[in-house]
Amino acid sequence: MRIKINFYSPTQVSIPINYQHYLSSAIYNFLEINNKKFATLLHNGDHISTSKKFKFFTFSWLQIPKRKIIDSKIEILSNEFFWYISSPWEEFLINLLNGLLKEGSLRIGDKKFEIKQIETMSDFDKLSSFKKIKFKCLSPIVITTKKQIDNRPAKYYYKPDDDKLEISEKIRQNLINKYKTFYNKNPKDENLIINFDENYIKSSKAQVLVHYIKNKLDIKIPAIMCPFEAEGSQDLIRFGYECGFGELNSAGFGMVGRI
Repeated sequence: MRIKINFYSPTQVSIPINYQHYLSSAIYNFLEINNKKFATLLHNGDHISTSKKFKFFTFSWLQIPKRKIIDSKIEILSNEFFWYISSPWEEFLINLLNGLLKEGSLRIGDKKFEIKQIETMSDFDKLSSFKKIKFKCLSPIVITTKKQIDNRPAKYYYKPDDDKLEISEKIRQNLINKYKTFYNKNPKDENLIINFDENYIKSSKAQVLVHYIKNKLDIKIPAIMCPFEAEGSQDLIRFGYECGFGELNSAGFGMVGRI
């Protein structure tokens, strides 16, 4: 399930262009307002006993209908904008919803935005019988591997012009690992193929470099922002829709919407 949050915005308000870390912090703040113990366990990775510390939620970039980029700022020209948060984890969503209702606003830097409306969405149920679904990225997808760089192993971030089958397989394996960890069982069907839009993937828009601010460090994360078609396991497609495709989902990567 996912949550859609509508915010009121005075016109011509500016926020930093690199705002994702504010959204991540806000989620933990909303959780803490309602249930401090749950928020602390999740933040520290103590909510799960396995070595794979998946947090089982993702969120979108801010969906701002009218905006303008000026230097390192986004000028919001709409009177409202939207934010999506998604998870298959009911306890997470309940605590988040209650925290949102209690807080009533979102802070991004020195700006505060009033919550106008909160909607719960379960629209994926309408497609539960489909094994081939087209998606657009609401936040970019991160996929990594280990490669020999300068004769030593290093983390490599996949780019749009890398091997498409290799990228697809990495996304599939990541989803299987998350699914097994969350449900403590294998999906009935482990087949999944991700086909990126062949024309879009060749454009400059398909590759983004996200500046994620953590502990005052500017962490540069290459990612892919491209429509794609997911074909195969209904369980894995649904889990990707709810939990995020690719890695770093809880930092705001890999959220998708239906086309």
